[in-house]
Amino acid sequence: MNRRGVIARSWVFNLAIMLAAGFAAMAPSQGTQGVTGVAAGPAPARGKAGAIEPMLTRPPHEIDPTPAPTPAAPAAPTSRPSAAPAPAAASPARPRVGGGGRFAYGYCTWWVASRRPIPWLGNAWEWWPNARAFGMAEGSAPRQGAIMVMGISRSSPQGHVAYVESVGADGSFTVSEMNWWGVPAGGWGRVDYRRVTSMAGIIGFIY
Repeated sequence: MNRRGVIARSWVFNLAIMLAAGFAAMAPSQGTQGVTGVAAGPAPARGKAGAIEPMLTRPPHEIDPTPAPTPAAPAAPTSRPSAAPAPAAASPARPRVGGGGRFAYGYCTWWVASRRPIPWLGNAWEWWPNARAFGMAEGSAPRQGAIMVMGISRSSPQGHVAYVESVGADGSFTVSEMNWWGVPAGGWGRVDYRRVTSMAGIIGFIY
């Protein structure tokens, strides 16, 4: 072969090599094939064995979609409350029969006031003028239900009153009394019954 033929073959060979290298640079690499168009996302988690596990999204806290019930309004009363009864009119004060009225317990005045109403106050000897001031009848003869009034004495410095329970045909009478020390069963707070045959120390009787 002559010199020109060798040069021409060498130039063709070099051109072929250059073309082959250019095509190789333009071709996509094997690791990037099929990646175009895939959206990037989080890397999948791997288990202990290397298997790919799906990503789990934690659900939000459970919320009851049902709205809370509205509290019901209190029911209106079906009937009006009954009116309170009007207070009774106060009655005029009067001594309490059976309890001694306004007199202190244990004394002769308390006992007599427990047997019949007494509208006045005062010690036993004052009952005589007080009864007259209240328009009550008085006298010297005993009657059943009358009040015997005794005056002031050494044994009764405030006087004494008793209730006439009965009157005998002979003029004697039986009285019930309290705080009378002239009999064994008598004394403060004690009730005794005695028969009276004498008018000594007696002022009179209130009917």
